Amino acid sequence: MNNTDANLHSIKEKLISFGDAAPVAELLPTVLPQAAPFVSSDPYAFSIATCLDRGTKAEIIWTIPYDMKNELGHLDPQKIHGMSLEELTALFARLPRRPRYVNDAPRTVSELTRIVVEECGGNAANIWQGRSAASVKRTFMSIHGVGPGIASMGVLLIEKTFGVRFADLDRPHMDIKPDVHTVRVLYRLGVSDATTTEAAIQAARRLSPEFPGAVDGGLWELGRRFCFASNPNCAGCPMNDACGKRIQ
Repeated sequence: MNNTDANLHSIKEKLISFGDAAPVAELLPTVLPQAAPFVSSDPYAFSIATCLDRGTKAEIIWTIPYDMKNELGHLDPQKIHGMSLEELTALFARLPRRPRYVNDAPRTVSELTRIVVEECGGNAANIWQGRSAASVKRTFMSIHGVGPGIASMGVLLIEKTFGVRFADLDRPHMDIKPDVHTVRVLYRLGVSDATTTEAAIQAARRLSPEFPGAVDGGLWELGRRFCFASNPNCAGCPMNDACGKRIQ
């Protein structure tokens, strides 16, 4: 890599600034405008989307809880806790938008809902209220289909969305969630040496060793708004003057 320490510092600062400036609505994009305030204010809806966020466009994922509410007439964890896996499977089959791993989604929602009802008194906010970041990550990772990347992303989004500040957050070990956007942008910036998830994670650690996850939001926003897979908008990109422009 040809980046100097000074250039890496500049890239990091620009990414963090860009990510911090992004409103919550940008980080939780939805297909339907009315779904955005719902998923950003309802902790259970937020948790469902977080746990399903794998392999599908973010706009679809963050709209699914709203679709579930419309289909059921509610998004009450107590009532959903009483649904069988077969009933949840039928629910997802009826939704206008579905997660990529639709066969796993019923189990994911069922296990999340059990935690909300049986361990959190029916209030999904109790997954994080008064708890440590490590505890929140363990809770999310105990749910079917949720790996460390999704769990870390969930912790970071909880801070951003609900104004929580985890005093114990082990920031040096809090990685980005590598996806098509973050992987692509890190490579094109010249920070990552390959378009792989592992290379992206290592690149973010080099870029921001004290808190790799701090650049996640900025990378993701750049990928969605400027650094497209085809025909990237380099002229309008806030990283234009610091970018390696490694277009494949």
